[in-house]
Amino acid sequence: MNTEARVELLKGKIIREDFLKARGLGNEVPFWIFDYPPEDEHFVRYSILKIQERLTSHSIHFKEIDLYELCLEIIGSKIPSEKIDEYESNKGSDKLLKKLQIILKPENIKKEIQRMIASEETVDLVLLTGIGKAWPLIRLHSILNNLQPVLGNTPLIAFYPGEYTNSELSLFRRFKDANYYRAFRIIDEDTT
Repeated sequence: MNTEARVELLKGKIIREDFLKARGLGNEVPFWIFDYPPEDEHFVRYSILKIQERLTSHSIHFKEIDLYELCLEIIGSKIPSEKIDEYESNKGSDKLLKKLQIILKPENIKKEIQRMIASEETVDLVLLTGIGKAWPLIRLHSILNNLQPVLGNTPLIAFYPGEYTNSELSLFRRFKDANYYRAFRIIDEDTT
């Protein structure tokens, strides 16, 4: 099934009350991954806008969190951009990446997402985007591992440019991430 057909199924699923109330999951965390071929990135970005319009038309309160933009905000609050440029010139890109990864440790990302969610009156659904753009600064599995206490029973959909097999993440279908077992693949290829 192509990405376009899977997006259409996704649009129908996310407005259902059972999905929004996390019914049928037992005690599992309502974290979902919508994986897609990296070459479909532009289509998925456009589709996310259409998904948001659909959610709004059904009075479903959502919060989109773009991980890349969030990383830029956190880094910008800690280090002026000219210092980043200077550090990279003096120490190199690899050392800069390590320094930025320390600033963007999962606990810091969690705190910022918690602040973002708390600033909203109601959040029925969280859309996690910008995952590919944020690599290699942060990795999805480490973010998801830290978000359960923040989101509780609020469903989260991570838009993932790569492949998820209900246990293994492969960003861009090239870089294997650590295994993650707590999320569900939201639309399987064989869904009809």
